[in-house]
Amino acid sequence: MNSIKIPAHYNLYNGKNNRELRIDYAIPESGTNEETGIFIFVPGFGGHIDSKVYKKMRDVFADKYNCVTLQCDYFGSKFMQEAEEFTLKGDFSMIRHLFTNNELNHIQLHPEDILNVVSKKYTSIPVIANLNETIDEFADLSFMQVIDIVTAIEAIKILLRENNLLYHERKVIGYGQSHGAYLLHFANRLAPHLFSLVIDNSSWIYPKYIIQNRKIASKINNCEFIMEFDYFAKKFIKDTEPISLFSMYNNFENGSYIYSCIGTTDSLVDVEKKGKIFEKLSNVEFEIIDESKVDRKVFYSTNHGLDADFLKLIDYVFSKNINHLNQNIHQQKYIVKLINLELNVDYSYGLPFFSLIF
Repeated sequence: MNSIKIPAHYNLYNGKNNRELRIDYAIPESGTNEETGIFIFVPGFGGHIDSKVYKKMRDVFADKYNCVTLQCDYFGSKFMQEAEEFTLKGDFSMIRHLFTNNELNHIQLHPEDILNVVSKKYTSIPVIANLNETIDEFADLSFMQVIDIVTAIEAIKILLRENNLLYHERKVIGYGQSHGAYLLHFANRLAPHLFSLVIDNSSWIYPKYIIQNRKIASKINNCEFIMEFDYFAKKFIKDTEPISLFSMYNNFENGSYIYSCIGTTDSLVDVEKKGKIFEKLSNVEFEIIDESKVDRKVFYSTNHGLDADFLKLIDYVFSKNINHLNQNIHQQKYIVKLINLELNVDYSYGLPFFSLIF
């Protein structure tokens, strides 16, 4: 397994250019050849570049499918995990009844110890995650994250060329789960020439946590904390319509092959609406997973993410023998229009350069 850091794309929100982008990658043990593809994995919430399952995927699939596998630590992904710090949501009076007089006296003297005392109670408490996001880096759930993904792929291509390692220029595959799959669709729109195959496990139509807060349950000792994440992205992205799949894929000439699976009881995605988006695209296989398809090998439920075995899901898709090549021409300069937004894309510098016009 290899790891590099490169200068990241400049921050679209403040113009700064002081970030690094970490890219981890694996090359087949037998080396590369003209048929070696590039395979990027994009995790959603709770997944990251150091997750054991993704490390295993990068290692296993490099050899199994003759691919240079990679993953990047994209913009703001560190804020998409569980929070290490959090504060009580609401007024203390809401939970005052849980404590003894001695505990109340202790909390009064040591207010910083309240969560430690609460964790010993058999109850459920609402809390707010302390994310410490800033404009320099935050989970924007859109533009900067997808730019990092496209940049990572192009950086690996440059690395292979500079080291005289052969690869198949038009064999670029992406696997994403939930928000990660959404980012792959966004990348497919920003770089229409790039992907030969996109594997979408339960992508949403737009990032819902730009509109509503993310909530997860986390148990500490005896107490269940209902943790709420109020993301900084709300300050910058007021309208999700331009970054929805509806907008991205409207009048779009899709060059990749898209395999998309979603469960009938997915609470974050309207299955019917997503199907209508794909109806207008060519080269799409949209598989709805109902109870009859829950085989407890690949798919373990019909909920969001399907409780899928990621490795077996990829094997399942590869077993379909999809030998698709993207026919879209790679242009050096072009404009991506998303309703009331425009992105100028310029490949003249090697790595793509994006500028956003509101």
